[in-house]
Amino acid sequence: MFYALSNDLLFKQIFGTQKNIRFLEVLLEEIKGLPRGSLHQKISVLNNYPLNKTNLKNKTLTSDILVELPDEIINLEMYTSFDQEKFTKSKMYFFRIYSTELQIGEDYSQKKKVTQYNLCLKSSLPFTKNLKTEYLLKEKEENYIVDQDLKGFIYNLDKIKSDGYNVGESNLLERMLLLIKAPSFEIQEKIAEGSEILMDLVKEIRKLIYDEDTRKMKNMQDKWRDEFIEQGIEQKELNVITNMLENNESISKIAKYTGSSIQKIEEIKKSLSL
Repeated sequence: MFYALSNDLLFKQIFGTQKNIRFLEVLLEEIKGLPRGSLHQKISVLNNYPLNKTNLKNKTLTSDILVELPDEIINLEMYTSFDQEKFTKSKMYFFRIYSTELQIGEDYSQKKKVTQYNLCLKSSLPFTKNLKTEYLLKEKEENYIVDQDLKGFIYNLDKIKSDGYNVGESNLLERMLLLIKAPSFEIQEKIAEGSEILMDLVKEIRKLIYDEDTRKMKNMQDKWRDEFIEQGIEQKELNVITNMLENNESISKIAKYTGSSIQKIEEIKKSLSL
């Protein structure tokens, strides 16, 4: 892979920072089927923060983009792979965004619509056979009423046909998504051919990948993982430990389920700054 960052972190850095807001504007216009320019200067990123040593290790902090529109809150999530466990966690996060959007003292009728988009390079969910899959979330508790259907969408990028695009500004959504998963700069340029916004996007990806600070952080991430793998912790085991720590599971419980020593788990927790 020619990227210095994983696809989900690359997605966050390209579309989730204020300096690249025009890329996010076009992406959301295409996703929502709006005319070009209709979201210009009308959106803001609520979790806009720079990539750093800590959140490189904790990708769940960085790979989602929370966006505020005049009448809507949108959560964009990028996954390398998307399975039932990640789908369940995503739905829980979806409800949390919805339930915390209303501030104390505000009129409930003024509550903004909440929409979630799960973008994944590959999905193992059996119902995601097309590029775009829509799903609804409804609260079923008797004493709680949701006055709107919470709507989510899964985009399975594995279903995009990567050939046959017209040169120019057509198929912008699919082409923008393809740029994130393209295996080389040459393919990126072919995908972007004839489109000013897509060519600018390719240039931004190049700048990010060749950025010295990005390379340093990536090297730190690789070194951190290699150190634990050398100590006898397999990558899969390391991922499980990391996920459990991020979900505030106790060290004793993690040791029981993974078979790792308490000392190793404490070292991992310390390295994650949790």
